[in-house]
Amino acid sequence: MPLLKILSVLSLAVLTSGCVSSVVEPQIRFGVEALVPPFESRNDSGELVGLNIELGNALCAELQSRCVWIDQDYATNIEALEANRFDVIMPMTATPARRERIDFTDNLYPLSSRLVAREGSGLQPTAASLKGKRVGVLAGTSREAFAKARWADAGVTVRSFQFNDQLIAALQAGEIDATLQDAIEITHALLNHPQGRDFAFAGAALKDPMLGSGVAMALRKSDSALRDNLNAALERLKQNGQYQAITQRYLPSATADSPSYLPNDEGLPFSDAVQVGETVYLSGVLGIGADGELVKGGIVPQMTQTMENLRSALQRSGSSMAHVAKCTVILADIKDFRAMNEVYQRYFPADRLPARTTFAAKALVLDARVEVECLAVAAR
Repeated sequence: MPLLKILSVLSLAVLTSGCVSSVVEPQIRFGVEALVPPFESRNDSGELVGLNIELGNALCAELQSRCVWIDQDYATNIEALEANRFDVIMPMTATPARRERIDFTDNLYPLSSRLVAREGSGLQPTAASLKGKRVGVLAGTSREAFAKARWADAGVTVRSFQFNDQLIAALQAGEIDATLQDAIEITHALLNHPQGRDFAFAGAALKDPMLGSGVAMALRKSDSALRDNLNAALERLKQNGQYQAITQRYLPSATADSPSYLPNDEGLPFSDAVQVGETVYLSGVLGIGADGELVKGGIVPQMTQTMENLRSALQRSGSSMAHVAKCTVILADIKDFRAMNEVYQRYFPADRLPARTTFAAKALVLDARVEVECLAVAAR
């Protein structure tokens, strides 16, 4: 065969081969740390399993793409995403600080961050309660950032762990006093097991912008088209019922509405506060000082101490004076109404006064002059 014809045949073969290889199946590369059951882990056969794995595979199928799962250390996953090692972090909580650097899809499901401590410890998820204590968190999480920003400067020792089994071992050994974790994750890893029988949730779920409100997927800011496609696919999964079929096997349906109790420190037969969903119900507060006695001097100092105690009770419950919706004021003497009002109104902005009921009773506990109970919403 002439040389020119041979070269022509070879060129045609190369071109034909190039056309065939250019038809590439669409794929989405997910970075995942498969060490967090029931969200993402590997079974005994080494296969990826869990809520986030099932959701990711369903999203890929909806987008007619192939899922590629890439093992990734969670603590360094943002850097790996930016280095183009994969396209999506599965999963990640969207926080204001992270949004400055990367983009996020819509939330896949809600998030609940809870403090876990030994039963009877009396600890609450506040800086005041945890002062001088050691709190364990997982490295690279929003809870690590929260604990360091909100608690460390107040005298709380924050210890970061690479893996949950290391953290749990430290908690059981008494090397840390509590851990701040995702409620479902720590329930699956510790509380549902015999070795977790001495531990329990301490206080209400935390609400703070640094902790985010749900679990999403993270992407590079330049990948807005992929973000929109994933959001659209997620919505279709919800519409056709696949989303519900997957999530109901992993997420407890009553978690968000289950009451959370803040016990009374003195062992009295009532809780200082109970949170149901976003609503915080406070027990009545008296004007008791640091010495455990009613303050002296009549209605004004007693009402002032009552409102300060109310402020502290709200803070311990994850709320604040700015989140009070309704109060009930009980007076031992209705003649104290004007003086009580003068103190009361100093604690609320003029344009955000809670709804209120005021009445007089024949007598109050400890011969108090005033008692105040309120209903509030959890601070976000």
